[in-house]
Amino acid sequence: MTDCDSDDCVDKSQLMLSLTLGYGQRSNPLYGGAELPLILLPDVYYYTEHWFFDNGKLGASWSLNPEWQLSFIGQLNAEKGYFQKWFGSNFTPFTYSNSSLPESTAVEKAAAKTASIQQVSKRPTAFDAGLQLDWFKQSWHGQAIIWQDISHSYNGQHASVSLAKQWQHTTGWWQFTGRLLWKSAKLMDTYYGINHDEVFNIQHYHAKASLQPEISLQWRQPLTNRATLVGFFRYLYLDDAMTNSPLTRSDHITTWFFGVNYRFY
Repeated sequence: MTDCDSDDCVDKSQLMLSLTLGYGQRSNPLYGGAELPLILLPDVYYYTEHWFFDNGKLGASWSLNPEWQLSFIGQLNAEKGYFQKWFGSNFTPFTYSNSSLPESTAVEKAAAKTASIQQVSKRPTAFDAGLQLDWFKQSWHGQAIIWQDISHSYNGQHASVSLAKQWQHTTGWWQFTGRLLWKSAKLMDTYYGINHDEVFNIQHYHAKASLQPEISLQWRQPLTNRATLVGFFRYLYLDDAMTNSPLTRSDHITTWFFGVNYRFY
């Protein structure tokens, strides 16, 4: 219920459901890992005055002033998604790539220094809780998040800071985002470290903390009140804390998609 009859009043409870149909792909940086085809992307969120659910993220938020907002949030840690075909919000199956490396190079490295995800023990499913601080100023959006594993799966932390700029052009709405991710040594070692009892012909690898910069570009062009053309591209750079792992075959992760979004609510 709202407290006034003005057109500017917004119901404190808001549900949004939309589906995006198109094609894209997220690369997988791990040996034996599966690339993720992006075909049907659901977008579901529900907001009340304080509580919200936003595409797998559950939380509570408080407005500190017109420009700043603080939230307490929780969600599944996404790191396991590179090790498992079906995980979290990945509703479509992975497809394996057979052309990630020249065959001779892959065989030579596999015999000496690398390990496939099929050779190592199963990585844990973790649930993180965190604090999120958002800043809004006209077409700018800044965000800082710090997460803690509360499931005792890796007993570590990760954090990120980002700054986004949105603008309108004759070709549609655009948004460019720069983000820096930090992942603790405990998180990195749990997922990308190699123990002595996992792969006998591979030297033990103990991962250190990691810094991973990311840039992304998003675009949308409304077609009707409910249908919108959308596209995005993301590039995540992986530092040596991850690339030195025998599991890792690439120093970056790319994600791209183009399709049509239809909003039901």
